[in-house]
Amino acid sequence: MAIDLIAWDIGGAHLKAVALAGEQIAAVTQKSCPLWLGLEHFHAAVRAVFDELELVAACRHAVTMTGELADLFANREEGVFGLLHALCEHVPAETILVFAGAGGFLPVRQVQAKDIPAIASANWLATGFYAASRLDQGLLIDIGSTTADFLLLRHGEVLARGYTDYERLRHGELVYCGVVRTSLMSLVKHAPFAGEWIGLMAEHFATTADVYRLTGELPEHADQSPTADGGGKAITDSIRRIARLLGLDMESTTPETWQRLAYYFRERQLEYLTKACMRQLSLGWLKGDAPVIGAGVGRFLVQELAQRLGHTYLDFSDLYPIITPTSEFKPADCAPAWAVACLARLI
Repeated sequence: MAIDLIAWDIGGAHLKAVALAGEQIAAVTQKSCPLWLGLEHFHAAVRAVFDELELVAACRHAVTMTGELADLFANREEGVFGLLHALCEHVPAETILVFAGAGGFLPVRQVQAKDIPAIASANWLATGFYAASRLDQGLLIDIGSTTADFLLLRHGEVLARGYTDYERLRHGELVYCGVVRTSLMSLVKHAPFAGEWIGLMAEHFATTADVYRLTGELPEHADQSPTADGGGKAITDSIRRIARLLGLDMESTTPETWQRLAYYFRERQLEYLTKACMRQLSLGWLKGDAPVIGAGVGRFLVQELAQRLGHTYLDFSDLYPIITPTSEFKPADCAPAWAVACLARLI
């Protein structure tokens, strides 16, 4: 299978890639890429993708990003140009197209400072554009390791009220609440324990990944980020980190009690996400039978959100009619990269 297009979604914590061979999806993959630690992690992630694909022939590349937000960079302009220049160290510049939102794709050599607002953190719009081309209406929810996107789709359009991160945060279309990297102290201030409400320590002791390890819902292949304490990812490791939030050691009670507490954190996160959904639906722009479309490695939560809201659930992977290869990662796990690949294929 000759790969002729690779789409990249360069995030601040992960690098996602989708490879196409004609209309066939040849590969879907994600690599850890902690950009805040330095560009060497980006280069290592790109090399790992190429090693996995065993790429031997030249092909086109399409790229979108959110990694320009990493505090490695002084501002978004430095971040966008820094990441594009870094990618050019691996593939010829003339093969790279950059997603610029409603402006379509730009050859990397034509990107100027004036284009940065359209390029920076625009991956959500690629996801929306593709989904809107396949559905008449729906609420698209992409829950990843760090954030959740809420996009209203109707009659081939993405009905976004915001474009920049600031605007999207203001309108509730971008919510910093994911299933791996979100600090538990950001979700709640108190938790029920031994019949009492215990105030939690405002320390980055544990993350949502610890919760979903205990509930058994976090896919192992998607659990690529370092833990809060740099320790292991066994169930006992997650319990130990959660116990610290209460000023306790894991040995102070039973594993079942800690799992029950994990479900409390899960419920609070679902409550938070449900409110975000209802805010968007309250605009009244969708019909009552509009589906909820789930994307991202946290879409197991989207299925439950759809049920709570009384809407049918549709998986983002089901929007593409071509059979995909068997792999750990599915197209819906890397929805922006997949969407960019589909959009770029039309050029």
